[in-house]
Amino acid sequence: MSESRVVEHRFAVILCADVVGYSRLMGIDEEGTLAALKEVRRDLVDPKIAEHRGRIVRTMGDGLLVEFNSVVDAVRCAVAIQLAMVDQSGDTAPDRRIRFRVAINMGDIVSDGDLIYGDGVAIASRMEALAEPGGINVSRAVRDQVRDRLPITFADLGEHEVKNIARPVRVFRVVLEEKPAAPSSTAPRRAAAPLDRPALAVLPFQNLGGDAETQFFLDSVAEDLITELARARWFSIVARNTSFNYKGKGADSKQVARELGVRYVVEGSLRKAGSRVRISCQLVEAASGQHLWADRFDGTLEDTFDLQDRITESVIGSVGPVLRGAEIERARRKPEAEQDAYDLTVRSFPPTFAETPEDNEQALGLLTEVLETAPCYAMANALAAWCYQQRHLMDWPGAQPDDRETARRMARVAITEGTDAPLALALGGAVHAALTRDHDFALAALDRAMMINTNAAVVLGFDALTRCICGAYDSAIEHAEKALELSPLEPLVYHAEFALAFACLLCGRAEEAVAHARKAIEANRNFVLPYCVLAAGCARLGHAEEASQTVRRLIRAAPNFRLASLRKIRFADASRLQSDLELLRETNLPE
Repeated sequence: MSESRVVEHRFAVILCADVVGYSRLMGIDEEGTLAALKEVRRDLVDPKIAEHRGRIVRTMGDGLLVEFNSVVDAVRCAVAIQLAMVDQSGDTAPDRRIRFRVAINMGDIVSDGDLIYGDGVAIASRMEALAEPGGINVSRAVRDQVRDRLPITFADLGEHEVKNIARPVRVFRVVLEEKPAAPSSTAPRRAAAPLDRPALAVLPFQNLGGDAETQFFLDSVAEDLITELARARWFSIVARNTSFNYKGKGADSKQVARELGVRYVVEGSLRKAGSRVRISCQLVEAASGQHLWADRFDGTLEDTFDLQDRITESVIGSVGPVLRGAEIERARRKPEAEQDAYDLTVRSFPPTFAETPEDNEQALGLLTEVLETAPCYAMANALAAWCYQQRHLMDWPGAQPDDRETARRMARVAITEGTDAPLALALGGAVHAALTRDHDFALAALDRAMMINTNAAVVLGFDALTRCICGAYDSAIEHAEKALELSPLEPLVYHAEFALAFACLLCGRAEEAVAHARKAIEANRNFVLPYCVLAAGCARLGHAEEASQTVRRLIRAAPNFRLASLRKIRFADASRLQSDLELLRETNLPE
């Protein structure tokens, strides 16, 4: 007679963990990965779990499910493991390190013998998937239980939907990094690991005189904005269920900032006259109440979908670059001693794309400081990869023989570590395509970026640039045109303008190429590649004097740039460029 199992319902503390990029690591070196993981488990993870009185319920190849009796023990255990893992990595290459994502939840479980199931486990698993590499996420209940009992701070990541769970789950990140103390000597300050992203709330739009149908339309607009803004991934969005608690309450931005912990608020209102409506929308810095951007939209409710799409696209195209600019200014104003890795990375944006040797050196200084303590930070790797690539292509002072390899390696880290960061994927893909023959890998990164966020002009611009390098001119033109249509406020959109010029040139549309190249040059006169397209396009059209004049402007902007610099780029369709290179030689661009 078989032994009957006793099913028990109880409350428990659950810890879930898995290895970041396990499939990728196995693909690189299966035997080495298994050996490294076994060593980490034997020497660190399992002893720490035992030390903190945890019970390993099951292992899943790259993952662990652990039960604790005490929430304090669970959090202490997770923190001890993640901090020790930083030292454990040693000299291992960043793309081969074993790192964990961890999450802890308290909730109801079902025990069937030694195994456990239920909502408590499901929520822990979902939070673990949201955790940063090397990070720890906890539920609100866990945060509330330990915040006064342990010297730990938490960053609010907002509410998240969990499959088969009726209510959204509020998630908090354990802040493992310490704030750097004010320097007491001349030793260089080290950046802390990246902090949480800036948070933004989209409040329900105010209905100033409309009816119930109008209110439904406004709610749909706000919901679409929340969905689309969440795709950007470099700032966090407060969930609809939370922000809609302010519906009809007339809360000001300072109150919202205080209660939700957000830096920025998107708000709006609608006025109606007959069938016509006017929607006003603005982006506000929450703490100060300062308006950073505002626009208004007129239309009718006869075609609500068209009006809704128009509002959403305009807001998305404007809010992203305005927010980035606001974050750059915020980081600049912050005292030097208090700047963490996120601040330094944000500050590096302008000099990274200024395209001068002095700015390039400044950007690399900031990014090197970040990467010393956060070597796998995807955005910092992507920006540094661009800097090293440009130094290599332009032969700027300070260029090193290994700049190409450094840029390629950092681009690969940006792609492998930035699987949920569309801008890091797009920028890493652009560098990887320019410096290697592995265009499929670069295009896969761009496809992933576009899948996450199809409405960011800066992502579309680097996407178009990459597809030009890879020879996909039709899609490059399509994506570049969409970028230019979406966001006239995007300061980096000139990459889309250049990509459009380059693709048009190679598709035999010289007049269009010349027009777009001129616009790209006006947007950034230090960016050399549009000069090449303009000179070649003018030469094709028989405008020999303007072509020669353009080359002289190019040489003034970049004295070390040569035809050989262009040949450093791994164009998929290099043979198609030969006639244009010959035209540039005829306009006196040095070999």
